[in-house]
Parts: sequence; structure tokens; C-alpha cells
Amino acid sequence: MTSKSPVASDISSPRSHNEDHTTTAPAGTVVQSQGVTRMEAIYRSTKTNKKTLWLVGGSVLVCAWAYSLDFATTSHYAVDVSSYYHQHSTVLSTLAIVTSIISAVSKPFVAKISDITSRPYTYILALAFYVVGYIVAATSQSISAYVVGEAFVALGSSGIDLVNDIIVADLTPLEWRGFLGALLSTPFIINNWFAGKIVQAMLSRNQWRWGYGMFAIIMPVAVCPAIATLIYLDRKAKKTGEVNLASSGEAHRVEKETADQAARGETMVDTVTMAKPEGSWLKKLRRGLIEIDAFGLLLLGFGWTLLLLPFSLKTYAQKSWANPSLISMWVVGGVLLIAYVIYEIKWAKMPSAPRRLVFNKTFIVCVIIEASYFVSGNMRGLYWSSYVYVTKPWSYQNWVYYNNSLTLALCVFSPLAGALQRWTHRYKTICIIGLCIKVIGMGIMLNGHKATVSTGALVMTQVLIGGGGSLAVVGTRVASQASVPHQDVALTISLLALWSSVGRGIGSAIASVIWANQMPKQLRKYLPAKATDKDVQALFNNIKKLRTAYAFDTDMKRGAIEAYQHALYYLLAPALGLAFVPLIAAFFMSNFYLGKQQNAVTNVGVDGLPLDEQDRNPEPSHKPLKEKIKGLWKA
Repeated sequence: MTSKSPVASDISSPRSHNEDHTTTAPAGTVVQSQGVTRMEAIYRSTKTNKKTLWLVGGSVLVCAWAYSLDFATTSHYAVDVSSYYHQHSTVLSTLAIVTSIISAVSKPFVAKISDITSRPYTYILALAFYVVGYIVAATSQSISAYVVGEAFVALGSSGIDLVNDIIVADLTPLEWRGFLGALLSTPFIINNWFAGKIVQAMLSRNQWRWGYGMFAIIMPVAVCPAIATLIYLDRKAKKTGEVNLASSGEAHRVEKETADQAARGETMVDTVTMAKPEGSWLKKLRRGLIEIDAFGLLLLGFGWTLLLLPFSLKTYAQKSWANPSLISMWVVGGVLLIAYVIYEIKWAKMPSAPRRLVFNKTFIVCVIIEASYFVSGNMRGLYWSSYVYVTKPWSYQNWVYYNNSLTLALCVFSPLAGALQRWTHRYKTICIIGLCIKVIGMGIMLNGHKATVSTGALVMTQVLIGGGGSLAVVGTRVASQASVPHQDVALTISLLALWSSVGRGIGSAIASVIWANQMPKQLRKYLPAKATDKDVQALFNNIKKLRTAYAFDTDMKRGAIEAYQHALYYLLAPALGLAFVPLIAAFFMSNFYLGKQQNAVTNVGVDGLPLDEQDRNPEPSHKPLKEKIKGLWKA
């Protein structure tokens, strides 16, 4: 086993301690958070009884089932809700931006909370936001109340989803990480067939409120087994003495390294534990906010929100882009983002994006892939459901089946991607192939200078984008987790999700501007001459009227379909161009060996004890640039 890696040393650097903790530790000191240590303890306590480990997996899978049923149904109600409040085009984009940014910024919060407390108590916190959100959305009497409710739901659901992912990463080796992580999406394969019937029943009776409200009951019932199981195992590990920072896997690893160094006559590395919070509850709260980097994340969240929201609000703002309020939002948003960068560099005691991750090549490449992937994806997908809603005379049930087909393809092919990773012990080539397939799928969406209406092409594009995307997404997530020590896994998952959500927000903002600019013009151009400007504006704001008020073979409906085809082209063409960005970036990923280790940096097992996988991982290349470019495929 080699000496302590630079990444591991950075975890234990003096900057990792705030002034409320114990005295500053020297470089090389182990600092591992409580949440990570407790999960290592749970794993060690289940080694003698594998049934309990299966129980954890089963309870987390039940959470994933409820989450997938939520996603498969509630995402379709927004079209009717926005039309109900006569603000379809604006509400869809505004809601997408707000929920994307909230999901983005909340995930590092959730990850930090799960590290400094524990995974089950983080479940409870996320569940509380989730339930409150759906109660508010279901009982809303205004569009503002509905958006607020959805914002709470975004916070809660992103937290539940993140904790699911963190637990899988905690308890699985790299060779199985992609496959077992992908299993969390498989309940959607079953739920897809029920979702159409549920949405059909709710929307045909105009009962979208119950469509939201039922999840305030379903999710608590589904999450409680996972919470109870983890709390039970946590307490059991405490009783057996496993939950002890000094006996954590990281400490065992460094203890072994220390012995090896002593045998070679090298300087020994000390091991200390992070001090438990002491003092008044105000001091504990302050310490917790510092560890979470609350101020930095608030700057980031408000910055992106103020920067992106004007793109969806400008349609109804007086003077459009020249509106003083929108200009103020842009300026303040830009200033806050600059302030975030400066604060993280100069003053943050525990930055939300620590230096060891900012300069981690594999992690940064994964961020570029995921962020650009979702910018392109949301440009393509934000109004795609509305497009199909108008252009195809399908029932609500069949419309839902079609909309869910992309996610269904993702869920079917994701375990296949994980199985390929288990077989090959690598991920890079699989990821590149997936991104190529996705580009082909996006190309099929176009029919010359307008969007296709061919049913065969509509179905094929969903299958290819979903199938290709699954190969890529599973690859980038495993790669990012492999590139960091266990201590940083939760933060890495959350930061990758953060920039994915920011990418969604940016894609939605761009799409809203293009749509608001093109759709009224195309409607005016292709609707019959008898249609008034008032008719154009009404159909722009309420697509349910367009679907129900005109027969499919009328001039109004045909003109509207033609308008939708041409307007959507201006979203699909740039989205296709952006789809090449993640493909190019994928060539620059490291290609770690996926073995029995928890990560590829410290080469420790899931229980925290050392393994010997180091020689299978790529070494830093010192070749000339020309040779590096030639070797990208093998790297």
C-alpha cells in the first residue's frame, strides 16, 4: 500500500476544521464526519448477517418506488394546472427554473446534513419538506401558492433521492456501484403502466389536486421502513461499539499506513478524531451552518435564481427586456454569483466546492458532461410534452405512456450499463457510446426545418435518447464517485446533482425565451386568417383549449400543429448542437478500474479497510500533448 494520497491528505488539512472544533490538526490527520463513520459501522455490523443488508436495500428500493411513481404522474399535471390558471407558457418555464435551482442548491445542504448527523435523520427532514409541499400545492388557490408548494416538494424529493444514492454509494463496491445504483430506477418500469391510468383518472375528472395530495400519504408510508431500519442498525452498531470515529475504516487504513511507514523508517502519521459539538445550541447551530457552508450556498442559489428567472418572466413584463425589475434581477444575480466565488476562495472555512474537487480532473469532466447534457435536454424537452399534447390525438393515458417512454428507456438500459461496467470493470467506452446514441436520437426529432410528427420517429427518438443517456449518466456518476475518498462521496454526488440541476435551469431559461419569441409569431403565421390576435394569445396561454375546443381536422388545429412544428425547431436545432459538448468531454475522463474498492483514490473496501487495486488505475501521463490526444480512448 502506498503512502497517503494527496486527495486524502487534503481532507485532513487544517482548513477542514473551524475554530469551534478542537485545535488545528496537522497535515495527515484523519478527519471523518459522523455520517460516514456511522455508515461504515452499519456495514461492518451487517457482515455477519447479510439479511440485514438486504433489508436496507429493500427498504431503500421501496423509497425509490414511491419516488418514481411521483415522477411518473405529477409531472403531467403541470400542463393542466398552468392552463387552469391561464398561464401555461410562463408557468412551465418559471416552475422548471425555480425547482431546478432549489433542487440544485438543496443537495449540498442535504449531503452535508447527512454527513454531520446521519442518513436516516436526513430522510426525516427531507420527508417533512416533501409532505408540506404537496399539501400546499394540492390546496393552492393561486398560481403563486402552487409554485411555492412545488418548491417545497423539489426540496424534499431531491433530498430523498439524494439520500437513496448516498446509501447505495456507502454500501457498495465500485464494480457493483453502477448496477445497484441503477436498480433504484427500475420501479419506474412497473409504475409506468399504472401512471397512465392514474393521470387519466385524475385529469379526466379534473382532480389534479388529489393527484398531488395522495403523495403526502404515500411517501411517508414508503420512506418509514428505510428510516426505521437504518435507525435500528445504527443503534445496534452503537451498542456493539462499532460507531466510534477512532475505529472507523479511515482510521484503520491510516493505522496500517503508519505501521508500514514506521517499518520503512518514514515519518509516522497521527490519527485524531473530529471533536463532538459542544456548548450552547447557538454554538452548535453556528458550527453546523459553517460545516454546511450555508452562506455560500445561499449566495449561489439566489444568484442563479435571479439570473435565470427573468428569461421566463419577460413575456409578461412591461417593456420586456427593458423592464427595470428584470434588469435589476440580472445585475443582482450576477453580483451574487461573483460574490459566491470570492467568498468560497477567501472566507469559507468549509467550502461547498473544496479545492480538492475543483482541481479533480475526472470530477470536473463529469460536471461538464452532466451540466451540458441537461442544458441540451431541457431545451429539447421543456415544451416537448406540450407539443405532443397538441399534435397527437392521443388519450391522456397514451400521452402519459409516451411521455414516460424516455424515462422508461433510461430505467431499462441503466441496469444494463451497470452490468457492462461489472463485466468490463471500466466505464469510459460505454459512456462515449451512449452519448453517440443520444446525439442520433436527438437528430431524429428534426424533419428538415421543423419538428417531426411521425409516430415512429417520435417513439424512436425517446428510446435512443433514453437508452444512450442511461449509458452516459451511469458512467459519469460512477466515475465521479470513484475519483474521491469515501469522506467526499456524499458531497460529490450532491455537487454533480447541483450542476446538473443548474444545467436544467439554464436549459429551461433558454427554452422559455425562444418559445416566447417564436410561438406567437408561428401561431399568427399558420393559423387561419379568421383567427384574431386575441385567439392567438389565448391559445398561447391555454393549450388545453387548443386540444379540446377544435377537432383534429379543422383549419385551426392544423394551423396550430404547423406552428408548433416550426416553433419547436428553434429549440431542437441548438439542443442538437449542444449535445456534442458532453460527447467531446467524455474523451477526457479518467478510466478507473472498477473493483472491490469503495473508491479508486484511497483503495479501501466498503468497510474502510485497505485493498490492493492501485496498480490497476491509470497513472498521470507525462507524454507530449500529441501522444495524449492519441491515447484519449485508452486513458
